[in-house]
Amino acid sequence: MQRRAAQVAQTRARIVDAAFEVFTEHGARGTTMAEVARVADVSPATVSNHFATPDLLLEAVVVGRLTTDIRVPDPSIFIGAPSLDGRVRNLTAAMFGFFDRTQRWFDLLGAELTEVPALARAQADYWRAVQGLYAEALAGNQDEFLARTTAGLVHPATFTALRATGLSVQEATDVVADSITHQARKNAHYLGPR
Repeated sequence: MQRRAAQVAQTRARIVDAAFEVFTEHGARGTTMAEVARVADVSPATVSNHFATPDLLLEAVVVGRLTTDIRVPDPSIFIGAPSLDGRVRNLTAAMFGFFDRTQRWFDLLGAELTEVPALARAQADYWRAVQGLYAEALAGNQDEFLARTTAGLVHPATFTALRATGLSVQEATDVVADSITHQARKNAHYLGPR
């Protein structure tokens, strides 16, 4: 009984590995059950036995492999950064590093990120997590203008634009973090003590 369960788990893992390989090359729409079966060297019926629908297969790929591969920043980025300046710098560095290492995924998936249900769910979860990081970075600061500025500057479009000018990831991080912290200090000066 245990040997059978181990074989089932191995076959399932092989199917997910094959699906991730196909997904990496062809995106979500190109990840068909038939192609995954071919790459996994199993029958299409075997794939269907493990994953009743293509969406369930993609869900396994996105949750089981893609999210591990892209390493979304989490609240641990703020460890050792008690000040607003430190939290903003850590947020910017973590997010810009994330944007840099995931650019190939965004290029590959494009519109599929909102059109394919498994990807749309993952993207919605990602943006909720990122909003939480932005809020934590600005904790204790009630300046709505600063919150909007941070959301606009610590953004994939800003990162891409800065990189297109020839700035390194570190230089882009420094420019944006310095700009946000300067804005925070300026606004605190105008608003007076809180």
